[in-house]
Formats: sequence, C-alpha cells, structure tokens
Amino acid sequence: MRLLHFGLVVYLLGASRARAQDESDVVLAHYDFEDDDIETGPYTLWIFEGAKGNVSLSSTFRHGGFRSVEIRDKRGDGEFAELQGFFSDKRHGRLYIQFAVLIAKPMETMNIAFAGISHFSLQEHGLAIWFKTERGTLYQVTGGQDEPLFLVSAFTWYVFDLVYDVDRGTYDLSIAAEGEEAPVVVRRDQRNVLGIPGSEVRKYSFIGDIPGRDQSEAWFYVDDIVILNDVPVTEMPFVAPGRRMLFVDIQNHYQKSLHERPGCVPVLRYDDFDLSPADLAELGRSGLDGILDQAKPLPETLSPFLRERLLAIRDWSEGCRGGTEALPRFRRASRAVPRAKIYPMSEVLALVEGKRWKEADALFLSIYSLWQDDPRFSAISASIGLARGDLEFAEEWLFSTAEVLPRRLRHPLVRRLWSGDIGPGLAEELEAEFPAEWPDLVSTALSAELRFYVLLWQKRYQEARDYARRMTLLMRRMELPEGRWVERAGDAAFYDSEYLEARSRYEESLRLLPDPAQVYLKLSDTHFMLGDLELERLYREKIYGSLRPE
Repeated sequence: MRLLHFGLVVYLLGASRARAQDESDVVLAHYDFEDDDIETGPYTLWIFEGAKGNVSLSSTFRHGGFRSVEIRDKRGDGEFAELQGFFSDKRHGRLYIQFAVLIAKPMETMNIAFAGISHFSLQEHGLAIWFKTERGTLYQVTGGQDEPLFLVSAFTWYVFDLVYDVDRGTYDLSIAAEGEEAPVVVRRDQRNVLGIPGSEVRKYSFIGDIPGRDQSEAWFYVDDIVILNDVPVTEMPFVAPGRRMLFVDIQNHYQKSLHERPGCVPVLRYDDFDLSPADLAELGRSGLDGILDQAKPLPETLSPFLRERLLAIRDWSEGCRGGTEALPRFRRASRAVPRAKIYPMSEVLALVEGKRWKEADALFLSIYSLWQDDPRFSAISASIGLARGDLEFAEEWLFSTAEVLPRRLRHPLVRRLWSGDIGPGLAEELEAEFPAEWPDLVSTALSAELRFYVLLWQKRYQEARDYARRMTLLMRRMELPEGRWVERAGDAAFYDSEYLEARSRYEESLRLLPDPAQVYLKLSDTHFMLGDLELERLYREKIYGSLRPE
C-alpha cells in the first residue's frame, strides 16, 4: 500500500472544495491538466522552453483524464525545457505530495525537485527533495548522496507519493508502477537533499538537464500533481491570474524595505554577492545556515574563494547596521568581491547619506548599467533623489533652458550620459574632457531621472506623468532615445489609475525600446485592470510561457 493512498488525496480535495473558503489551507497545488485555462505566473506555473525543446499539453500519454504535460529537451541547443510550479511557503509541518511521471527515454537525464526560497541550490531552504534519472536508473539525493532506487521502464507511469516533514527534514516515499500491485519503492525517514532539518519548500521543477549542462535528450510526461498541507497557510489572495502582486506592488515592497532600512539595499538573489549555484552547493555542505549566517565561525575547509565572499557578506551585513563604519565596510566588501553588484550600490547609498555627491554620482554612473533594469532600481533612485533634495530646482533649470540645452549636448560623452548608455569609465572620461564642469553635467542628468522616481514615491502621480511627457519631448528634440521616458509615463499613469493612458504609453514604448520584455508584465497588469483577460494572458504568457492547447 502506498504511504499516501490516492483515496486520501481525493477525500481531502473533496473536503476542501466543500468549504471553498478554506481550500488554500489544504490544497496548495492541484493540476490534472484537463482544463484549457491553466494559468501561468509567478505563483502558479512557469514554462521554460526555447530553441528545440518543448513543454506542452499532450493527449498521447496520460495518467488520468485525457491530457498530461509533455516535456522534451534537446541536447546542445543552448536552452532547457522545464515545468516549474509554485505554492505557498511551507515552513513547518508536513507536506503531502503526489504526482505521476512517464519516462519515454530512461537513458537520458531528467530531474524532479522541490525547493525553497534559496531556489534549486544546495543550501538550506534550497533543494529539499530531488529525484533524477541517469543511464536508466532513478536516483534520490538524500543526505548529500545519490542513492539508486530502481531501473526505469520506458513508457510506464510511475506514481510518486511523499510525506515531507519540514521540521525534521525527512520524508516518507512510495513509488508505484503502472500495472503492479506492490510499490516498486518504499522508504521511510529519508533525509532531505542535504540532511538539514527545517529546510522549507515553495516550488517544484520537472526538467530535463539542469541549466548549464545541456547534455540531455530527455522525453517524459507529467500528470496529476497534488500538493496538500496539514498546517494552515495564510497567504495573499490572487490579485490577477497567476500572481498575487502587480508590478507596482513589487516596487512598493522595495520602497518600504528601503524606508525601514535606509542605506541597505534589499537582497534579491544570491548572485547579488557573486555566488553561483556551485558555490551554494559547497556552502550547503559546510554546515553554515545560509549565506547570511553570522553566528558560526567560518569552517576551515572552505575554499579561499568562498571564505573571501563570506567575509565580504559579513562586512556588508555589519555595514547595513549604519553608523560611521558603514561606508568603510561596504568599500572593503567591494574591493574583495568587485563583481558583486550589491556592495557598490550600498556604497552609493552611504555616500549619499554623507552628502558626498561627487563621489556618489561617479560611483552610481559606474554601476548604472547593472541596475537600470533591476526591480529595485526605482526604489533606490527615489531614495537617492529624496536625499539630494534639490530636484525641484534642477527641474526648473532643465526646462527653462530647454532651447539652449541641446546645443550643450552635442558632445558624444554628454549625449551618452543623457541617453542612458551609461557604463563603467564614463565618469572618468567626462572628468578628463570637462575638468571643471563634469560634476554639474552628471548631477543634472541624474537629477532629471531621480526627479521622476521621487514624484512617484511622494504619490504625486499627475506631476510624474506630466514630467515624463516633458522629458520625452526633450529627448526627442535632443534626438536621443525616448523609449524609457515613454515607459515611465505609463508607470505614472498606472499608479494614477489611468489605465487607458498607461496602455497607450506602454504600447508606444514597445516600438521604441530595444528589449521590450520589461514592458510585457506591465501591459499584462494594465489589461487586467481594464478587464481584458485575453490580452492580460497574452502578455503574461510572453514571460511565463503557456500550457494552452494549440
């Protein structure tokens, strides 16, 4: 008998649907792929396919009903094929998991994994449950070791039943094969991937080869995914199909974070600290409780590379406490790990706090290209603009001299500054060309941009819209790219609930921006607010993919 009998799943699903208001307390995810309207998004499913790989609904093989998801990977195409799903953070209690998999090519590598906030990395709250096929054998990764389970038969449905105890960091496992009465595998008290108690989970992945290897011709099918919870989970309701936050909510979240901890850039990803998944794997084996663990001494077995990075992280964490030591600590971290983008931005904020504008502007220019498309950029810019405090004067000067200003911008370096084509070395080149004027040239250009984000922060949305329009016209007269200012006009209109205008500005920006991907989510949110769910879905699926039948 399977550890979690399918009858229990059906019973719990039925019970939760009978009390719809409590469904999220029990059912965290349930996909049988029979519905034509399967929503993708950051809180449901994310479809990764490109080049020759494919993720699609299929009726060729199915475990239940008449459809499943087919995943086919292609070796050497530079892409990967993956079905990735999300559910509410599971931090305590038990998680009941069931899914069915049919593998057409057992000799090819494929992976099934459940992970937490640290994504699919080998550290705490990273990989918790991991199965993979290699050379025809199914393995589980438990306690840091690959353990063979059985030889996989091609074109056979296998039903996985798991009960994961988050607090203990262990799971019970049963795998049943199609047409066989007894399970092919029964295991109890299996340690999670790294053997770490309390490693939470929030997402799952069905993928061929892992990103970066690209050596698999995997071909398999997934069906009947059910994830149940035994501890009530309080979560935000969906505000739009597939997601619980609109893009403005995300930006407001970072603004709130910076308001609560001014001068400390919110952490978004492990590569903020120049760490790779392989680095996280070594850290996970070292016994540290995550990269921000300050309590434990660094293990002697750590490589010099990782020791240097962890010491830099500790310097940065101490700097985030503020005080006179903040700037020296941020600078020490930047020198130790120059490719970690979070340290120099923290240094910029520390220089801003000290009113050291010349240094702050020069450093900000040097890292601008790394941050301009980052979701934290608007909050950081508003924070810097508020600290500067002279933006209204800068705006008055800017537009009062609009007829004269273009003549001053004929120099290629200054035009680069205003166009947004900003990269390392530009401040030094400007200083060499304009020894006396360069601080004012830089300050004016940055103030023009910061002014917009300050207006948003202050909820002066109509002023922000008008300002973005004037900047668009100014860019046009200067014969400089205007796409970002058109997009910003759309942002201000969205914040002001003027969704028709926001839609027009975003659609216009699609034609002007070299990479329109950043506008797709905004257009999706706009169409949702306008009640057009078909177009909302069209733009959302440009980001998260689609499982709709052709």
